[in-house]
Amino acid sequence: MRRILHIDMNSYFATVEQQANPRLRGKPVAVLGSKAKRTIIVASSVEAKKQGVKTGDRLSEAKIKCPDLVIVHGEPRKYSDVTRRFIEIFESYTNLVEIFSIDEAFLDVTDTEHLFNGAETIALEIKRRIREEIGSFISCSVGIAENKFLAKLGSDSQKPDGLVNITPQNKDEILLATPLPDFCGIGNRIFKRLRAIGIKTTKELREYPEYLLAREFGLVSARNLKKMSFGVDSSPVTSYHNQADAKSFSCSRTLNRDVFSASEIECQILFLFEKVAKKLRDEGYFAWEIGIWLRFNDFSGTGKRKRIGYFTQDGMVMSRYGLELLSQLGIKRAVRAIGVYAGKVAKKEYVPVSFLLEDKENEKILTTIDVVNNRYGEDCITRGVLLGRNLKQVVSGMGRKKF
Repeated sequence: MRRILHIDMNSYFATVEQQANPRLRGKPVAVLGSKAKRTIIVASSVEAKKQGVKTGDRLSEAKIKCPDLVIVHGEPRKYSDVTRRFIEIFESYTNLVEIFSIDEAFLDVTDTEHLFNGAETIALEIKRRIREEIGSFISCSVGIAENKFLAKLGSDSQKPDGLVNITPQNKDEILLATPLPDFCGIGNRIFKRLRAIGIKTTKELREYPEYLLAREFGLVSARNLKKMSFGVDSSPVTSYHNQADAKSFSCSRTLNRDVFSASEIECQILFLFEKVAKKLRDEGYFAWEIGIWLRFNDFSGTGKRKRIGYFTQDGMVMSRYGLELLSQLGIKRAVRAIGVYAGKVAKKEYVPVSFLLEDKENEKILTTIDVVNNRYGEDCITRGVLLGRNLKQVVSGMGRKKF
């Protein structure tokens, strides 16, 4: 039987800030995504969570829930550094460490647990070492099980600082007692569809005929839902050193104020496509498809994609097609948030080489820009059309390379 650990750092960004600044300890702390006026809460401390503050809250909402909330602006580089340090701890117990997110990881200790007196001992040692080597204010919840699905279910079920060992003996009891929305893979939308056909509990999902479930969700999804209800998961723990190829890249941002000006929105789209293009070049990818989406001030949204017919990693080229999509969508209301997307990506070695002189010259220019910006700071060199514009430098997401 496999032995999988899922490790989830508790209130990660907030506790890292509390570890770094003792004055924040014991206080309700919220970490913001950026210094923009309308940013959201990306993490909250245990103390803030007790007062109802949660990830995704707008700052104004969080302040109503918790008037004494202490605000901290997020520093991704700080969190990435701490992530590197706890990964080093994980890798001292197994070479199979899969990074699920910047604050979560799966460890397959099937072949190594006998060296450390069992999986539960490994979990306890990891907890101890995180406190001793990284910081006494940083804790994690750990789930131990025969597969990834159950291990994550275990770590999610006891926070903060929990340790849950799901065995063949207690597996059914835990599964049947867990609300379906707490399953990794069943979000609010899927649960709403399940409720619409009369499924509200794990027991009801188990008993519901698969052929009827397939009518609503399709055969593959129906089978996956059935597997979840019985705690079945055969997916392997894949070392982050063997990271799967990317399928797409994206960037988005919430504007400081509602914007109706077409020229300002166009400038934001170019800025975001430049960010996406830099990600593509950093990881050696080219994109065949681009897309944009808009969220309006009434929180409705719209978007559109386009296959551009050739591979590119040039932000200016992608933005040109993005502006075509913008003209097709139209700006019917003031815009609150903007996102851009680059998809149908392929690695550089699989993309045909252009021998056109203008393409060769443009490649040299982009390479030179990247060399300078990597050495002297992001956006040290930028497009002339962006000069003098008040653009937020922090955009959502940390990319695939989180540390």
